[in-house]
Amino acid sequence: FHSIQWGPDDVLTASPDRWDNSSIWTGDVVRIKNGFLMFYTSRNLETDDGKTQHIGAAYADRINAVKWQPIPDFRLRPDGINYASCGIPEDVTIHAWRDPFLLRHLGQTYMLVSAKSVRHPIKQNGVVALLRSGDGTFKNWDYLNPVAAPGYYSEMEVSQLLKNPDGGLELVFSTGPKYDSTPHNSGTGGLYRIHLDENLSVRSEPELLYSFQSGLYACRIIPEMEGEIVGFDHRTGGIRASGIKTGFQYVDRNFNNWRV
Repeated sequence: FHSIQWGPDDVLTASPDRWDNSSIWTGDVVRIKNGFLMFYTSRNLETDDGKTQHIGAAYADRINAVKWQPIPDFRLRPDGINYASCGIPEDVTIHAWRDPFLLRHLGQTYMLVSAKSVRHPIKQNGVVALLRSGDGTFKNWDYLNPVAAPGYYSEMEVSQLLKNPDGGLELVFSTGPKYDSTPHNSGTGGLYRIHLDENLSVRSEPELLYSFQSGLYACRIIPEMEGEIVGFDHRTGGIRASGIKTGFQYVDRNFNNWRV
């Protein structure tokens, strides 16, 4: 594609009558048996400093619905054991429990979340949390150790897991220049990848795929476009393609046994 046309409808908004009474942030949409589920990030202004993030879910019977219905009993919070439950005053970035990404792998259902480790010092505490569905549904989750905790970042945002056609899996994520302490790339920022094996174990150091200076941030890799990197243009605004094609492919994203 060359550009995106924004529609006139606010398909999901924060509400003073719900826990998600602040802004709606990055999420993930999956197809289910009777429609679609959107997992999204929001905050409650009365919780902690108003910046503590939780994950909600909303339902629509079709992808182009003009209104999605929040699921009132779904509010996914960090556990406070592996992942910080609120912001730390001296930290360099705000609390992180956002950017959910769902997948199925080796018979299990997982969610990736941008999070903060309780075991790492500030500036090095950005991790990608790994959650596993306890019963195969979307409402009950077990908190596992981070899928990646390299100790180089204050934030590891907007993560995805994809197949590498040459074998294994690729975890991709974004971080800003000020929060990047990767050896040999410190202060660069951008889209990184980490190679994982089929057991979701890390098999490589982070590798830069696309630098922040190149103009895009919070990138996604689009398998339908030969794995092209697409992101927000932080100079001129809007979403655009990078022209860089990774060849990465989808992992299992079939949730047709779920229904609302």
